Amino acid sequence: MPPDCLSDALARATIRLDPFPHVVVPDALEPSLYRQLSASFPPFARIGWDNSALPPRSNARFELSAASLLDDATTPQVWKSFAAAHSDRAFFDKVVARFDGLWPRALRQVLGGALGGHTVERLVLRRPRVARIALDARIEINCPVTAAASSPRGPHLDTANRIYSGLLYFRDPQDDSPGGDLQLFRWKDGPVARIDSYELPPDRVECVATIPYRPNLLVFFPHGIDALHGVSVRQPTPHFRRYVFITAELSEDWLTSPVAEGQLPVDA
Repeated sequence: MPPDCLSDALARATIRLDPFPHVVVPDALEPSLYRQLSASFPPFARIGWDNSALPPRSNARFELSAASLLDDATTPQVWKSFAAAHSDRAFFDKVVARFDGLWPRALRQVLGGALGGHTVERLVLRRPRVARIALDARIEINCPVTAAASSPRGPHLDTANRIYSGLLYFRDPQDDSPGGDLQLFRWKDGPVARIDSYELPPDRVECVATIPYRPNLLVFFPHGIDALHGVSVRQPTPHFRRYVFITAELSEDWLTSPVAEGQLPVDA
């Protein structure tokens, strides 16, 4: 495997600016590598728990960090290599260079003017952070929809310390269920005061693009006040929604709403 195979996918992609900077890359991984990763995608027993008598909540999300994958002797080597390559400094530096000129000014200001040259570490949960920037390339799933049709998460902004987000889809070959697509939104009348809500008020945003949940499709974008996204409603299905989430996080929050307190109604 190339040391950071997704950097090639990012390099060949055209950056789209509407409704915010992002790339969409079909066939992001070389086909044989994708097949190896897909075929050995960890089961729920590894990501969640090994107890068939205790089924997970409908459409619930679970995750397995790169650090956990690397520390587990049962993790297939192809997954160890992939997780390590996309949660290290070399890949981070290439992402920074790829979106050069598009990083929010507020983020650059917090980092002293530039994203490069800071301490970087792999994210390890339940351990105090040492470096300024933490990286992860974690497996995530949304569980089967066993109740009413629902969205795993509606329109939202990622955490205020996020630097970038990448989604590489590993749709199960047997999964023919509708929904679970990535939706990109824009503000209707500017940001709300509380941008840290789990889901933002639906009447304050509008969906302007839908990116299908397809095998081996990569979506990548810098975080920012306009990076609104969510997942379309999933219909009842026995299948897991599978993907890898690639991210970098600052040690402190940097993103705030430009709306001053008191300028919007309390229920905004």
